[in-house]
Formats: sequence, structure tokens, C-alpha cells
Amino acid sequence: MTIIIITVLSLLLTGCLAALVIISKKKNKAILDLLKEEQAIVEEERRMFGFLHDLGEAITREDSQSTMYRLIVEGAMRVLESNGGALYLLDPTGKSLVPRFHSDHSAPLIDLPERIAAMGKANASALLSFLRLHSLRPEEGIVGSVFTHQKPEIIEDLRKDPRLSHPSSFQNNITTLIGPLSFGPQKLGVLAVTAPKGVRTYNDNDFEVFKSIVEQSAFALANAMAHQAASEKKQIEAELRAASEIQRILLPENDPILQGYTIAGRNIPAKVLSGDYYDYIPLSGNRHGVVIADVSGKGTAAAIITAMCRSILRSNAESSPSPAAVLSAVNRQLAPDIREDMFISMIYLVFDAETDQITLARAGHTLPLIWRKATGKVESLHSGGLAVGIDKGDVFERVTKDLTFQMQPGDCLLLYTDGVNEALDGKGLEFGEERIHTTLATLAPQGAKAIIDGIIADVDKFLGGKRSHDDITLIALQKAA
Repeated sequence: MTIIIITVLSLLLTGCLAALVIISKKKNKAILDLLKEEQAIVEEERRMFGFLHDLGEAITREDSQSTMYRLIVEGAMRVLESNGGALYLLDPTGKSLVPRFHSDHSAPLIDLPERIAAMGKANASALLSFLRLHSLRPEEGIVGSVFTHQKPEIIEDLRKDPRLSHPSSFQNNITTLIGPLSFGPQKLGVLAVTAPKGVRTYNDNDFEVFKSIVEQSAFALANAMAHQAASEKKQIEAELRAASEIQRILLPENDPILQGYTIAGRNIPAKVLSGDYYDYIPLSGNRHGVVIADVSGKGTAAAIITAMCRSILRSNAESSPSPAAVLSAVNRQLAPDIREDMFISMIYLVFDAETDQITLARAGHTLPLIWRKATGKVESLHSGGLAVGIDKGDVFERVTKDLTFQMQPGDCLLLYTDGVNEALDGKGLEFGEERIHTTLATLAPQGAKAIIDGIIADVDKFLGGKRSHDDITLIALQKAA
């Protein structure tokens, strides 16, 4: 009996020991699994910190956009241990999602044409070229859907996604993390990483990490875009300033000293570049040419046209004593080379210091004004004329005619662009021609420079110190009393 009891107890003890061993092994395995999982999380966090550091360095260095795109995709692949990744960004027009970086082994996130799918099986580089060049509509396919709905996703099997109309073998058993890139209300694009299901399975922690990557990537891209825009703006501003300096050089540096006359001119651009210009041209036989012109529009295009006009007119100034003939030559050379929606209104006059005769041609410009000392009144000088660039020759020459007149001692001629009379105050009211007439009549006895300074001061006061919406140019010519 005693032997039986001892035997039973031995068996029980052996079973307990065996159970304890099994339980211990299970606990050890569970502990090892937890340790491995914890280690994996720690490693993932370490890779994430490295990714964030690289992004910060790239922003600080102001790396090129292509470098930033590569860093984001390869960084996301490294953090999430994926073998492929792609970045699509909305183009500036807002009409396309453009592949900015597509890694060599990323699974296609889009429908492949049959020809490309067949070609890709034999030539991987052909498939990759297609993926790197093929843009999408913002609402097209998986990428467009994620971009439109602004929600990150885990796609367990890419080929089975219903948003693919023609899935291919390249998408079979591919698991994908994909998310929208946005910064505030601004939608930027889509980031994705891919991996074969047998190689990598994404869990909830991976998804949370991926969402953080998407958020940080969007922030980095927004910063890079802001830096790029600021850099481009600075470059444009520098180029405009340089162009403005060149344009100022083309304007008269000083008002010339003339026999029997005083003259004063001024140009005030509305922006960095002016579409107005004026010029003094010394001619043979004690004659002098005076030009004032206003190109339709403002900015770079108008500034280029003013430079062309100045050059062409100067080269033709001695070709004829007739200002109308000179303007006709300018029109024939310039009209074929300017846009249909552009034109130049201008006045070209020639005065002879020996005979006191002034001949003027007006090409669609505001009417010149003359203050007569004898009467104290302001008169408008009427002459027909068509703006340069509207017609290539015959009509322009038929309607643009010379007007010849003389000035008496003390008389003053005023030429100006419509930036003066059409200057608008805060209420939308125009400065108007009446104010110009009044200032001219008031200040003419004080000389040409006083007239120019006075009208500019009046316009500035009328605008309330604000910058004019249009260029302002004036020339005053007065015969010595």
C-alpha cells in the first residue's frame, strides 16, 4: 500500500514538474515575444527619429525639391521596413497628381494599360518609366480617392481593391499603407509604402507611425514650398530691380539746356517697371525731338515694348523732318512684333530753335495742352492719329498727320500720359483734365519745372499718399519770355 501511495505521489510530482516546465516555457516564450515586440517598437522609433532628423536637416539646408521628395519616400520605407514607396503631389494648376518620386521596387498604385503590364514583365525599367511619368486626375483611382477623402488607409491586398479597374499581377498580394498629405486647408498630395504580404505585415502600431510620417512629411513639403516660393519671389524681385535700373538708364538723366526754351520731364512708375517713357532727341540743324509714350498694360511686357519703341524711334528720327513719317516708320517696324492686345499711344514733336516752329504728330495719345501767356488760357491741340500697333501701316499713315504751330514768348506746352488725368482717389473719382488745366494755368508763369512738380504734388494729394494704379509721365516745354 505504501509503495502504491509513493508511486502515485511520484507520478503526481512528475506531472506537476512537467506542467511547471511547460508553463515556464510558455511564459518565457511570451516574455521573449514581448521583448521582441518592444525591441521592434524601439527600433521603429529610432528609425522614426532618424527620419525626422533628416527632414529637419533638409529644411534647414533648403535642399532641392527633388532631394526632399526622395528623402520622404526612402525615409518612410526605411522606418516601416517596406520595399517600395511613392509620392504623388498636386501640380500648380490643381488638375493633376504628379508622381514626384517612385522607388524602384514599389508596386503600381494605379491601373496599368495592358501593353505596359505585358511590357513590364519582360522589361522592369519600362514599367518604372511609365509609373514615374504617368500623372493622375485628382479623383482617379486609389491615389485620387485617398487624396479626395483625406483619410489614410491600410490596403491588405492591393490587387483586390475595387478602385482598380484592371488589376495586374504586379499588385497581387501587396499590402499598402497610403495617406493624404495636407497642411491646414491645403491639399498637397499622397504618400504610400508597399510590401509583399509574405515579407511584411503592417500592424496597428505601423499604421500610427505611418500617419505620423505623413503628417511630418506634409509639414516638410509645405515648408519647402514656402522656401521655394520665397526664393523665386526674391529672384524675380532682383531681376525686376535690375530691369528697372536699366529702364531708368534709358530715360533722360537730365533735362537738356535749350536755346530759347526750358524743358522739364518726369516719369513715375506705378510698379517696379514702367510702361511709360519719354525721351529727348538731339537732331541736326539746331532741331530737337521730344517723345512721350504710354504702352498699354504695365510690368515686364510693357517695359520691353517701351525699350523697343525708344530704339526704333531714335534710329528713324533723322530719316524725315516729319514726325508723322517717323511714327509711321516706328509703327511699321513695331506692329508685327507686339501682341494684338497691346498698343502704344505716343506724341513725337520736333521744334526748331531757329524758326520757333513746332511740328507734332499724335498717335492716339492724350491731347497736348498749351498755355498762352497772352490770354492766360489753356488750349487743347487737336490732331488726328492712331495708336502704334493697332494697324500695320496703311490706316495708321492715313489718319496720323502732322500739326504745325508756334509758341509765343512765355507760352507753355504740356504733354502727359493718362496716368495723370485717370488717377483714382479712394472713392473711385478721377483726377480729371480740369485739375490739370487749372494747375497748368496757375503755375505756368513759374516755369516748366514748377508745372511738373505742381501737377505731381496735386495728384499725390488727390490720391491721399497712395501709389497710383498707373504710370505717370509729364513733359513741359516753355518758350523763354
